[in-house]
Amino acid sequence: MWNQGGSYGESNMGGGYSQSPGGFASPAPSQGGEKKARQRAQQIVPCTVSQLMSAAQAEDVFKVGEVEVAQVTIVGIIRTTDKSMTNIQYKVDDMTGAPMDVKQWVDTEDPSVDSTVIPPGTYVKVSGNLRSFQNHRSVVAFNVRPLEDMNEITSHMLEVVQAHMLLNKPQPIRVRTSFTHDKKHQGLKKHLPNVLSLIRSCPDAQGISTQDLKQSLSGMSLAVIKQAVEFLSNEGHIFSTIDEDHFKSTDNDD
Repeated sequence: MWNQGGSYGESNMGGGYSQSPGGFASPAPSQGGEKKARQRAQQIVPCTVSQLMSAAQAEDVFKVGEVEVAQVTIVGIIRTTDKSMTNIQYKVDDMTGAPMDVKQWVDTEDPSVDSTVIPPGTYVKVSGNLRSFQNHRSVVAFNVRPLEDMNEITSHMLEVVQAHMLLNKPQPIRVRTSFTHDKKHQGLKKHLPNVLSLIRSCPDAQGISTQDLKQSLSGMSLAVIKQAVEFLSNEGHIFSTIDEDHFKSTDNDD
């Protein structure tokens, strides 16, 4: 996916999170819940305005579902602008709720910094920090840029869905009912719980390899194991670790 202004990495998410400037951090094995929480708070999470406005708040911590959000990206159209000596204020509308107030500070001492005001009617991508002051929420932006391609609107919405599916605590695996109508996957659904159980039970930081899974599941072919691993990875239940052949459960607290 596109990666301008600090968001998602370019690699697809099959097998794990990508690592890019300002993007999702690879979920390295955590030594405890507190460390995992700090890691998530440092990620830039694609969001909608509606999610930010309805996020639960405890002191200065915001959560959308189980996902802690601090640095966020939103995509929308500028409705109004207002420039002062120290900052530029925008109202950005992504059609999911009332326009979000966005404040971008202006560095008056550095003439090389672009302080051009983006006019109303322009679609932009905003990257910044979610803030609340006197029960009024806003985004303090470190980057506001016009979209170069309107497909970025669709890309952002897909990233929003994908990010929150992957970062939310995985639920117990449920095999899609469509498998009963898909000959390719008819034989796969019965193997998924066994594969996931072995991956969850692996205590090693690097996870378990597909070869080790094959040895433990002697009645299952390597091809079926790889299909199961691919499905579980795409569904957000597991992620790759040291390479594309080792996997660990996303809900393993080790």
